[in-house]
Amino acid sequence: MSASLARIVGLDVARAIALLGMFASHVGNEHPPDGWPWLEVFHGRSAAIFAVLAGVSMALMLTRRAARDYAAAATASPAPADRAGRPEAHASDREALRHTRIRIAVRASLLIPLGWVLSALGTPVDVILDNLGVMMLLALVGLGLPARVLGAAGVLVLVAGTAVVDGLRVIVPAWLADAPVVHELWSQHYPALSWLGHVLIGMAIGTWRPWRGWRLAALGIGGAVVGAGMWLGGRLTGGDPAWTEVEPHSYTPVEMLSNTGVAAAVVAACLAAAALSRRTLWPLAAAGSMTLTLYAAHIVVIAIVGDALVWRSTNTAMLVLCAAAVAFASAWRALLGQGPLERVVSWASSRAADADARRRIGPPDATMSA
Repeated sequence: MSASLARIVGLDVARAIALLGMFASHVGNEHPPDGWPWLEVFHGRSAAIFAVLAGVSMALMLTRRAARDYAAAATASPAPADRAGRPEAHASDREALRHTRIRIAVRASLLIPLGWVLSALGTPVDVILDNLGVMMLLALVGLGLPARVLGAAGVLVLVAGTAVVDGLRVIVPAWLADAPVVHELWSQHYPALSWLGHVLIGMAIGTWRPWRGWRLAALGIGGAVVGAGMWLGGRLTGGDPAWTEVEPHSYTPVEMLSNTGVAAAVVAACLAAAALSRRTLWPLAAAGSMTLTLYAAHIVVIAIVGDALVWRSTNTAMLVLCAAAVAFASAWRALLGQGPLERVVSWASSRAADADARRRIGPPDATMSA
């Protein structure tokens, strides 16, 4: 398998693990006597993996392919030039950055109302999509920055973000605090101002490109050390509610750094596994390629079946839901390719970015096309 194909499969498998982990968090039962206590490992961590992978995807969208996409959108137009009329070497890079930002902004803007619609179904699930959309919009500022800058910024946000959110909740007036989109910045679950750190770390990973070799090993080992070390440190210090508590969704710096480390380790493990066996992982990769569709579908299923699906004493429903998601994704991927919601989002974002590219460059020179 080529390195690029292994990367795609590995990241899709990581997305599938995050998705199925959220299924387990929402529908699974970890409480004795009928539950499985080990399912608790998915609480908080699955959503963090989801956010980190969103950042990885954002970074990967800004590649040489972005420049080719931009060039294709502006087909037959002359290359940008400087004041002296010479081709401008970095103009295509700047335009590719703009092209990618528009694509990401449109995708994020579509996630926000979709999250609102799913939340309006009234399930007990705290939907992450609208918050994730806001995180992605905030993270656009960092697109194109070096990996070390993105990593440092991500750690800073993870450490200080919750304190900032708590402070803003006190001083921001109620009419603004509950306003659409703004509310997602400091909402009780997945506050974008602190969870932005996960996305920035993901962007750092995608920019660093640790797909194989020593970088892949460093990502996996480093992530595991941070994830386990932070969790153990929080346990040993007694779990200060403001800083070192590691209970799921406590949003302390230690819990968020631990979850980010786990996410990095999971990504590394999936990349390594994909390099060894693509065929075995194909069903999971298929599910990971359409996580938006499957995430939305599982919320709809919970809304239709009722809240009892979430509070069942056994894990039969969770297993059925996970198996159905993987089976559906495998069949759809084999027959139709890209997932339904993914296709809509991809079409809308590419269309908007391509239209902007054509508008900025203008119509082709008639003499050049003659």
